[in-house]
Amino acid sequence: YKAGVLLQNKEINEFTPFVHQAKQMGVDILVLPSLPTGSADKYDELVSSFSKTARQAGVYIAVHLYEKARCGMAYETVRSNLVFDRNGDIAAVYRKPQNGIANCTAPHSDLVTFTSDFGVTFGLVMEEDLALYDEEHFKGVRNFVMAGEWESEVAFLNAANFAPSWSYIMNANLVSTAGVYSGKAGLQTGDDKLIVADLSKNGGSDSQTVLSTKPSNLRHEDLSQYVIRPLDVEASSRGYKETVCHRSFCCEFYVKTASGNNNEASYNLAAFNGVLPASDHHNIAAEICLISGSENSNTVFERISVTANFTKQNAQFPIVQSATVLPAENFKFTTKTNGNSQQVTLDTVNVKNVQNVGIFGKDSVVLEDNYMYGEKNNTEIAHNDIYEYIFNEDVQEFFDYVWIRLRILIVVVSIYILEMM
Repeated sequence: YKAGVLLQNKEINEFTPFVHQAKQMGVDILVLPSLPTGSADKYDELVSSFSKTARQAGVYIAVHLYEKARCGMAYETVRSNLVFDRNGDIAAVYRKPQNGIANCTAPHSDLVTFTSDFGVTFGLVMEEDLALYDEEHFKGVRNFVMAGEWESEVAFLNAANFAPSWSYIMNANLVSTAGVYSGKAGLQTGDDKLIVADLSKNGGSDSQTVLSTKPSNLRHEDLSQYVIRPLDVEASSRGYKETVCHRSFCCEFYVKTASGNNNEASYNLAAFNGVLPASDHHNIAAEICLISGSENSNTVFERISVTANFTKQNAQFPIVQSATVLPAENFKFTTKTNGNSQQVTLDTVNVKNVQNVGIFGKDSVVLEDNYMYGEKNNTEIAHNDIYEYIFNEDVQEFFDYVWIRLRILIVVVSIYILEMM
């Protein structure tokens, strides 16, 4: 099937020509840019407009919208992923509260899926789902539509950075506002406005081409919670080994840079073992090995090798972020069971303009225990639950009913007393 992504942010009235252009190119499903939060007041109008456009073009459309939902005595903003089929009908909806702590619009606990008329079952996800859920959550689905922006405090977990790694490990197609990724076939390219790619219905690809991150999405990683060792760039020209440990977790690095490199370039070898605040309402238990530096150094790495023993229940992902494309033949990622741990090795050769290279291990078991969706203390939860109960519309209607009956009784009793006087 053919999938498309419109990359540039547009006004709603500017989407229509691109949808029709995608149809002319044979696109079956098109992901549009997310609309701003200010569009929540126009939710119904936007749904009607997208429905009409999908019907006229005969293309599946996926878009991320904001809407306002009643919650007790107030309204809250809800993030919504919607998919419209070729008839303009809503094929799937996936919602989450924007603030992460709402009581009235709790997120789906199961993966939202829909099956298209071209025989492909898609999972519907938001950007943070890639980092927050383990493989079991995705139920073996091999094709995904992703919309809904998310800013992680961990730079390499932002969707445009993490998407190629996630797609690579899952060997799944990911059609998203960050681009089109086809498993081990990597990032699918196109023009600056509209990307169109032919994808396998079975998801992913057995033939590797590239694993890359778009340069515009690179951002420096905060290493303040890591154990770090500065890379001796001069020594690395002869081949440099270093072991960096955080608690009981150790990362083994081997770095060989090309001769004639700028010795003033600054890189760090880093290890982390603990819980990271991925965002305001999400914590991730992680084990990380990382080489981090500046992508503008022009340092050429003849070889980078990173090896560590990860907790067995972890899911491990390669981190390769540079301003240049890394061909598949220059990249190798292997996993081997070693007793109660997983020995994971990442090898790259002939890579330059590196910002982050390493391995990210996410502990799915610890994640369940440490991941608080809108963490509150018990007292606050109790107070809020009582408040929500008292001001619930059904409870309010009950009290109104009782008060009306009581007033009638008071009137009847008053009349009776007056007649007796």
